[in-house]
Amino acid sequence: MSDKRYTRPSLWLFFLFAFAANAAAQEPLAIGQWRSWLPYQSGRYVTQSAEAVWYATELSVMRVDKADFSLDYLSKVEGLSGVGVHLVKYHPGAQVLMVVYDDGVIDLVDDARILTVPSLAESNIIIGEKRVNDVFCSGSARAWLAGNFGLSRFDVQTGLFEGTTRMPVEARGVVVWRDSVWVSTDEGLYAAPLQGVNLDDFGNWRWLGPEAGFPADYSAGALAVFADRLYLAMDGRLVRYADGQVTEVHQESGMSLHFLTAEGAHLVAGFRCNGDCNGRLLYFDAADQYEPSAAQCVNRPLYAIEDEQGRVWIADEWRKFRLDRRDGSGECYQFATNTPWSANTYDIELWQDEVWIAAGGVSSIFGYLFRPDGIMARVDGQWSAYNKFTRPELNGLEDFLAVQIHPETGVVYAGSFLDGLVVYDRQQFTVYNDTNSTLNNAIGDPLRTRVSGLALDGEGNLWVANHSAERPFSVLRPDGTWLSFAPPCVAHELAQVVVDLFGYKWFVVTNNNAGVLVYDDGGTIEDPSDDRCRLFTALNSELPTNKVNCLAVDLDGAVWVGTNEGPIIFECDPFVDQCTGSRRIVEQDNFGAYLLEDEDVRTIAVDGANRKWVGTTNGVFVLSPDGLEEQARFTADNSPLFDNLITDIAIHPQTGEVYIGTGKGMLSYRAEATAGGVVHQSDVLVFPNPVRPDYEGPIAIEGLARDANVKITDLHGQLVYETTALGGRAIWYGTDYNGRRVQSGVYLVFATSDNIQNPDTAVARILVIH
Repeated sequence: MSDKRYTRPSLWLFFLFAFAANAAAQEPLAIGQWRSWLPYQSGRYVTQSAEAVWYATELSVMRVDKADFSLDYLSKVEGLSGVGVHLVKYHPGAQVLMVVYDDGVIDLVDDARILTVPSLAESNIIIGEKRVNDVFCSGSARAWLAGNFGLSRFDVQTGLFEGTTRMPVEARGVVVWRDSVWVSTDEGLYAAPLQGVNLDDFGNWRWLGPEAGFPADYSAGALAVFADRLYLAMDGRLVRYADGQVTEVHQESGMSLHFLTAEGAHLVAGFRCNGDCNGRLLYFDAADQYEPSAAQCVNRPLYAIEDEQGRVWIADEWRKFRLDRRDGSGECYQFATNTPWSANTYDIELWQDEVWIAAGGVSSIFGYLFRPDGIMARVDGQWSAYNKFTRPELNGLEDFLAVQIHPETGVVYAGSFLDGLVVYDRQQFTVYNDTNSTLNNAIGDPLRTRVSGLALDGEGNLWVANHSAERPFSVLRPDGTWLSFAPPCVAHELAQVVVDLFGYKWFVVTNNNAGVLVYDDGGTIEDPSDDRCRLFTALNSELPTNKVNCLAVDLDGAVWVGTNEGPIIFECDPFVDQCTGSRRIVEQDNFGAYLLEDEDVRTIAVDGANRKWVGTTNGVFVLSPDGLEEQARFTADNSPLFDNLITDIAIHPQTGEVYIGTGKGMLSYRAEATAGGVVHQSDVLVFPNPVRPDYEGPIAIEGLARDANVKITDLHGQLVYETTALGGRAIWYGTDYNGRRVQSGVYLVFATSDNIQNPDTAVARILVIH
């Protein structure tokens, strides 16, 4: 196995102090920085040091301080190499945390660095994935890795593999006991001496069968050494092996032994139900007598460890983290975190300082996924979830695909593909379906009212896409009355809807016969006689395909249409026959090509500078306002993105923070652009100000008119730098035109709005200290 290692400076100490989970609000991001919004709702695995406990969650790692129970998070944003954490193991000798991923990549985390070791994942030990099932720590730095590839010896300080035993069967568990290494497999237990043999040669290993007191045919699973005896799961039962004798210790009817640990004064044994029932967690003493865990501590146990105080920290498949204090009360301490309910982010909406997420989904052919996560919201710094588990009035509503917030009242509208529209006035929920509105049930599915898209127009009317209905869209007016529509350009399978600057409604069509439907109510919603509609297809427009995924209206009124073969732009009146859209032609490999023609565009967002943030199945592209220039590119390889599959993007107009939903959770990035007005704001802000000697980041000038011209001079009026604001924010890096850092002193900012007839000016000062 060839060794590869990638080292990054550790953000470990930084994240310990800067990412408190229980904080009501988080500090504003600096421009160019990232923040993760991952769910920390249950643990897959748990390990400990003297000071802390670490839980592996599905996507990252959480640290719990043993003394004050404060919580901290470690994800790809804070320096991990990936997502999909399989297990974590703390090596007490080396004081290194091992983070083992589902694909076999290993991160080694200490106070100085994060060392990524992809050698196992990239090796040819076996064909396909390399899965680590168990880790045993010994000595000052050695870790034994048991997996589907066999057994490897690994140095956690250097990140080098010392050797690997290729085994004909998958290694389930590993321990070192009495000068031998012991490995469990589905074919039984194997052992080899630590000294005097070549461990890499499987011929030097012995199988423990009848001559050692074991059956002729058995499977072995979890292993632990406790009271100088070897304990193992044998055919789902707990047995003890010592001095050549095998003794059955315990068996749970209808259950199998899932894990064993012995880090404290007891042997901790976790049993999983063979059917659909709660498991059991038992604590054995040296005499093999046991006591069960506290009530409510166990549902579907995955792993548990005992600390030096006798407390047991439990990772369970069900929600919440569990701690059995074992204080005689018989009560279980369960704690949750201030994080999203799930990683699903189908639609993200921002209102003031709030984040709202529709956490459902559909299949590629708009079939049900039955995702029950509902709506998630971050309000006043606190995450909440509204779904059938938390609000009984939402029972039966799943696969939420859209969410909208009324800009003036804050009323929340959420569309469930399974089954109706939810209106939340911040006090109570009202559910609309075919029984109390003009919404129709789906053709061919008469029990479901499929809501697949929502948009508010300038008059406060809520337009509702009613997928597969006979009358495929409705409107809920501010007075609470409903109307439904069946336009002559028939398309029943409607999804996302946007309203352009002319008040036209654009719908994504999800069948194979058309791509986009445009509807004009003529300014009279009640009167259908003046209504117009038009279907755009791959046959009558520049659409390269009828597979349309998304729509966005930019600041100039153009409608961008995202397809699985790139974007199409409509910069014309859609009801004029000659308006068929256009495709940007860009240079690619010295040849002309259509813009992002090889990309499956899933979402498009427009920032304050009218740039287009295009989310694809291959990451995020940031395009210039006209789409001709690629200004940035973010992928899972060159950024903290959790996944290249982008589900949605939303941009906060005032802060410029870009919220990016991926197939593995949401994160955000503080971009340069903000929304700018026609004139400058009364108070133009500069931050940081003063600019201190140790600061090398961007200097932001906030509150400008959109795309204002910005000149920076010294006190003598000499021009130092000139730029154009990105929306309402200009960026200066404290350098002159030649890239040289300016000298200490006071610099003046002169900003002029991009309004030739009535220009508006603003002045600010920046103190630079070197």
